[in-house]
Amino acid sequence: MNAIGGFLELETRRGSQGAWHSSAVALTSGRACLHAVLAKTQPSRVLVPFYICDAALEPMRRLEIPIEFYSLTESLDPSRRDWPADAAVVVVNYFDLKNETVGSVCTSLGERAVVDDTHAFFRRGRGPSYSFNSARKFFGVPDGAYAYGPAIHDIRPTRHNDTAPTAHLSTRLSGDLHRAYAEYKVAEARVSCDVLLPSRCAEELLAGIAYAEAHAARRRNFVHVHNLLGDANTLAINFVLDADAAPSYYPFLPSGPSLHEKLWRRSIFVPRLWPELAARVSPGFHWEGDLANRLLALPIDHRYGCDDMRRVCEAVREVAE
Repeated sequence: MNAIGGFLELETRRGSQGAWHSSAVALTSGRACLHAVLAKTQPSRVLVPFYICDAALEPMRRLEIPIEFYSLTESLDPSRRDWPADAAVVVVNYFDLKNETVGSVCTSLGERAVVDDTHAFFRRGRGPSYSFNSARKFFGVPDGAYAYGPAIHDIRPTRHNDTAPTAHLSTRLSGDLHRAYAEYKVAEARVSCDVLLPSRCAEELLAGIAYAEAHAARRRNFVHVHNLLGDANTLAINFVLDADAAPSYYPFLPSGPSLHEKLWRRSIFVPRLWPELAARVSPGFHWEGDLANRLLALPIDHRYGCDDMRRVCEAVREVAE
């Protein structure tokens, strides 16, 4: 039985539509984009949702900017509105389903808002605010991300001189999942927040992707999964897609304990976002910790069709019984 999910293999599906983010500043990673924005704006502190990966905290630590966590409501909205005047505020467009919330924060804070659109590759900027996304999370490329914001082209990245790590992508394409995952972990460890241009390999791959088809496939798969599983999903958010949305995953929160390992045994590789939260020394945030443990980020990307989505949904229902 073929595996579903996990990181993407080397991108071989080609199109002729050109770059999707032609007006952005292209860098190697989302954290590099955040590093560039914070180095440019130099806030006194940065407010960040507790429900976020450790990699997103690296730029603040590198720049020695104090970090303050804020909590979320059960609909994945910020639980506070009293943003301090000396702070930048990172707000996450979770699963490309929080566009209205993000827009409200941007309207309120302007240049002090920094939108993490790494779950929303197809969003092209946030008006008066800063934003960034990540190609690696959506396509089989070794690196690549895009930054938007006021006078963003003042950022002058240097060329990525290292050879881009691609072994995991080609090994995944060949079907050797065990070796590919080991190579993937090595490649991920090399990702940094240095403000660098993408590798030439990534630039070539990203220039030829069939973006419109990938966008449509994610939307189709998302709707299909929601039609099959929505009645059992306890995550209290609005699952209606706006015109531009193309989510990274379908977020499914079961009513019971974590189902990840049961799905992995069925060759459905659903990531856990983000297990490192359990190791953070910070009081409170119990709901976010439970979410990181139990939420299933179900794969809906352009590798898959409706039959694959049906198999995933049937497996989720079976292991939840």
